[in-house]
Amino acid sequence: MEHFEEYLDSLGSSKFRQLWSTQKHVLDDYSTQFLDAKDVAIELPTGAGKTLIALLVGGKWLEKGKKVVILSANKTLARQMNAEAEALGLTVAYMEGRGEDIPAAKRRSYQRAKAIGIMNYWVYFNQNPVVDPADLVVMDDAHLAEHCLDSLYSIMISRKDHKDLFERLVRELHECFPDYAILADAVADDVPMDTSSELLSFIDHAKFVDRLKENIDASPLLNSDTDLNFRWNRLRKRVHTANFYIGRDALWLRPYVYPLIKNEYYRDTLQVLYMSATIGDPGDLARRLGTRPIQKIQVPAHFADRGSGRRLIVMNKTSDDSDIPEQMALALLNAIRVHRKSVWLCASEREAIRFRKVVEEWLKKNSCTDHPTWILTPLGDEIDRFRQALIGHLFVAGRFDGMDFKDDECRIVVIATIPRATNLQEEFITRYLRDSGFMRRRLNQRIVQGLGRCTRAEDDFGVYFLADQRFATHFSREANRDGIPQHIATELDLAQDLAELGGHELATYVTTFLRGDFTTYDAQLAELQEEAVPHQERGPVSDTSKDEVTGWSALFESENFRVAQQCFERCWETAKADDNLLEIAALHGWHRAKAIYLDGLRGDQGSLQQAFRVLEEAIQRGGQSAWFNRMRGSLNRVRNQEKANETVIEQEYAEEVIHRFDEQLERCGTSGLKFQKFVECLESRLKSESHAEYQEGLEKLGSLLGFRAQRPQRGTLADCTWRGDFGNSRELIIFEAKIEHEPSNSITLGHLGQAHGQLSRAKERYETLGYSVRAVVVTHLNQLAPDAQSSVGSIKFLQKDIVLALWSRVSVILTTYRSRWSVDDVRARRDVATTIRPRLPKTRWILRALDSADPWLSEADILKEWD
Repeated sequence: MEHFEEYLDSLGSSKFRQLWSTQKHVLDDYSTQFLDAKDVAIELPTGAGKTLIALLVGGKWLEKGKKVVILSANKTLARQMNAEAEALGLTVAYMEGRGEDIPAAKRRSYQRAKAIGIMNYWVYFNQNPVVDPADLVVMDDAHLAEHCLDSLYSIMISRKDHKDLFERLVRELHECFPDYAILADAVADDVPMDTSSELLSFIDHAKFVDRLKENIDASPLLNSDTDLNFRWNRLRKRVHTANFYIGRDALWLRPYVYPLIKNEYYRDTLQVLYMSATIGDPGDLARRLGTRPIQKIQVPAHFADRGSGRRLIVMNKTSDDSDIPEQMALALLNAIRVHRKSVWLCASEREAIRFRKVVEEWLKKNSCTDHPTWILTPLGDEIDRFRQALIGHLFVAGRFDGMDFKDDECRIVVIATIPRATNLQEEFITRYLRDSGFMRRRLNQRIVQGLGRCTRAEDDFGVYFLADQRFATHFSREANRDGIPQHIATELDLAQDLAELGGHELATYVTTFLRGDFTTYDAQLAELQEEAVPHQERGPVSDTSKDEVTGWSALFESENFRVAQQCFERCWETAKADDNLLEIAALHGWHRAKAIYLDGLRGDQGSLQQAFRVLEEAIQRGGQSAWFNRMRGSLNRVRNQEKANETVIEQEYAEEVIHRFDEQLERCGTSGLKFQKFVECLESRLKSESHAEYQEGLEKLGSLLGFRAQRPQRGTLADCTWRGDFGNSRELIIFEAKIEHEPSNSITLGHLGQAHGQLSRAKERYETLGYSVRAVVVTHLNQLAPDAQSSVGSIKFLQKDIVLALWSRVSVILTTYRSRWSVDDVRARRDVATTIRPRLPKTRWILRALDSADPWLSEADILKEWD
């Protein structure tokens, strides 16, 4: 047993004089129960003293002649750790930069166990490390090690950084596999920002892998892009075993679980200590990093559930899905005028770039013209520039921790959208595997991480804006608060109450708080704390992380496909035993089928047939969502079952509509007024005589109907476009809205000329990509001007009342779906989807309707296939 209080006293630090009760509890438990454990996690809230714990443990190991390294997410945090270690009185060797830049004396002092090595993850975990492996590795902000592992075990080809190569690969993939809708999105590049990635079938991946290698091998980028070259050289021999994720702007090849367990700088350690305010489920941390099973030191609630400083949360409760919702816009603007700095936490780089532009324009519009902005890059240098600035706004992509701002360094944080996914793999999981409980817990981890960026001490304070309306829906259900500490849950209760205030009243409340008057805030929070009911955290239903890590290590690193099969079969059986684990169980089955298939490609035809049977069983478990239908299509192709594929394609449209229904119900819930407000708002837009409002109505309706619906942007002049990719059916409908009062009360030749012009431009761009293009004039008018009669051509006319009739039919089906829909119960969603699926039309319904012989479409034409 170690005596850490005595050890601290012996160091004689003027800053660290004694252990807090929390620190003593953790160190006592560590000393009595975890000294010999291989992997140990410590979870304590911000301000509870994790740094001192890590340093004291590291110091005791160093005393015994063991090599110790403490890893941080970036240079800034590593420097902070170094300063704290020196203040404690420890001997440290701080190392950063390239190997040749690290002084030999510092390397020797660490490697000879004379000093604790302090560095960021990239210095320690890389292809050619310049330091020896440690005996004890401390991972600070442990989740952020995942970013380092990305660089070691994955390769991303992006539109931004590798434009020619990306476009070449996407076009070839699109030609080979036209039923993947995301490939059409990537080729077209004019789709909404919220499109989700897909996972390529391992059968299709195997067909394409040689062309993938040829394209990348021949790319001149390998000579100019050092990072791409490094990643490709490392991954090339394993690329056939990786998963292939396709996004609108990137292609990502990576194992589902990173094989850190095989890395000698992890494998040969005596102990790894994981530190974070949000460890959460240690099984999921092991899955994210690819580690051995992790034991978590249990911390009593009265130690673990404590906050630092005052945190005012402002939550958008309206159905306003604007980037800066009107309800909180005034409050945010007033806050920025009081404290002219803010951090914007975004789920992806694409989102960070977009929000930077939106915020810059919004600030200028509101006479804030001298506000610089930065986007955080992997090196993290922008953090220091932001800290030192008196004015400015920092936009961060895919990171919610690893950044600490104290006092006036920052008092305003905006979490721009609900952070369900921060990479293509997570996008795929959150869209197609909705019963993956670990993703809900990751979401809450990120929210908790984000809510701690600028309240670092007891006397600190900050305002946190949750801009996305889905935050309010998410936290309205107690079940969705899994992993949220009680003190934050109470602050969320206050945020829900404050969301009832009007814009001006909320702005006054925020301004008062930021100016240091906490009287009302403290009183309201104290009242809610008295009413609070302790939250019972739910753990994972079944933990398959150990087999997932072992299986993927065998599959990706050593190509031991038999071991991988066995591991994934255990995952499949464990998940299958739970009646409510359908889609995540199906993914385990898919991985098992992949391992068998790769084994079969070595020449065993029996294995290939077995892989097809296992895949078919997994698909059956997964259901009829779009991705599982894509897998059906891939399996049918390899079995030469073209007729079966025709049926799959026919079903694609209905599955996409059901997915859009799911998304809408996640936004507005199944109870309360949000759903009715959504219905009434959409109906009012489709009745409106305002051109802009009617465009918005067409866009919202098209999106609900499964299309990529857009109003004018990027040079597109049509009033609205609906683009659909369902199986291998590609459809583009362009709408011109003529809803204003016209002197002639007729569709004029000018109107037709405008529609023909839009149709011509759309055909020129999209017909070469395989789209069937149609043009529709939506109008309240019912006749053509005499001089326009001969110029109709292929243009169709649709009266506003018929669009309303379509919406009425759709809203009835959506309401039926809502009545038995559950966000948590996958089987309930599947059952109610079965009841509405026959009422939804088959793929290409809109093309069949628009190909009516009469240019004036009737209600029967449009509603013919809607039951």
